[in-house]
Amino acid sequence: MPNGDEDDELLFAALACYERAVHRVAQDFARRGAVIQPIRVYLDALDALHVCFGRRGQAHEGSLGSLRPTGELELAVVELADLLQEKEFDEGDTAWPGCLPGHSHPPIAALVNGVACWQCPQSHASVFPIG
Repeated sequence: MPNGDEDDELLFAALACYERAVHRVAQDFARRGAVIQPIRVYLDALDALHVCFGRRGQAHEGSLGSLRPTGELELAVVELADLLQEKEFDEGDTAWPGCLPGHSHPPIAALVNGVACWQCPQSHASVFPIG
């Protein structure tokens, strides 16, 4: 069973991992025309991981939480993209970022052969990698 110091080390490793994931997800969201953009990830006073996001062209920041701690970059990209996609849906684009031709539903963020991808929820085909 981890002690307090080990828990802290795991959280800080997860935070560093998500900080790397923010860059990839931000590039992906910008390239695909998303309104929502990730800005950074932080630990709150209760040691929960949260993501700060902004809207394209606006200075205001919001916060979404909470992210599952992980030290695996590809999983961090999936977790972050999934959370931010939900916020993109809240902005009104419920099909973002677009699935396979002829599909009206959105893809989901998933690990496909160890790589963070947007994946069709019906066929499970990889639509494109995230980032």
